[in-house]
Amino acid sequence: MYTFTYIAITILGAASYIVGVWKILKSRYSPSVFSRVVWVLLTINSFAGVILSKSSPASVLLGAILLAGNAAMCIVSFSKGTKEIGKLEYVCLFLLAISVIIWVFFRAPLVNLGISLFAHFIGAAPTYKKVWRNPASEDLTFWVLFFLASLLSVLISDFSSPKTILLPLYYTFFEGSMVVLVLRGFYKKPFLFSRNFFQFKSKGSI
Repeated sequence: MYTFTYIAITILGAASYIVGVWKILKSRYSPSVFSRVVWVLLTINSFAGVILSKSSPASVLLGAILLAGNAAMCIVSFSKGTKEIGKLEYVCLFLLAISVIIWVFFRAPLVNLGISLFAHFIGAAPTYKKVWRNPASEDLTFWVLFFLASLLSVLISDFSSPKTILLPLYYTFFEGSMVVLVLRGFYKKPFLFSRNFFQFKSKGSI
């Protein structure tokens, strides 16, 4: 049972980022190179926090998928992305620096993980704003796949301590909220396997 669930998490998570990379390569999504570098740094920080805080195996697996997926999107963005730099990226870098300082001086990986996830949420604020105004601007496939991977990671994890599920719980909320917002644009018409189902036009993050 657990083995099947871990395989499902891997397939769903990887498929989400394959969609993202494919959209970048097809020039249907043009992320900021600077933003993608920031997301990679945040996921490295988060993954280290997951490992050192002794999170659940499902959390570690999800963190590894996040790191690999963000690294892949960052690499392809160097040739297909834009050179835009926003103020929120600097805010995220500032929060990342704080978390590193806490890591070095206080050895608190769970706090470090929490700050990284908070920085990710702050950095995603423009995506929330955009998808609220225009649900069709985001790709439903991208968000649904990783939402399912995150949800499975929560369900299979040990609930004995917040540290065991913090990462998958955050992404279940984050990805799920995006799915709900995107679905607002499809509630009047069928979307599965339609062209709109595969749109990916935003400069958002994951």
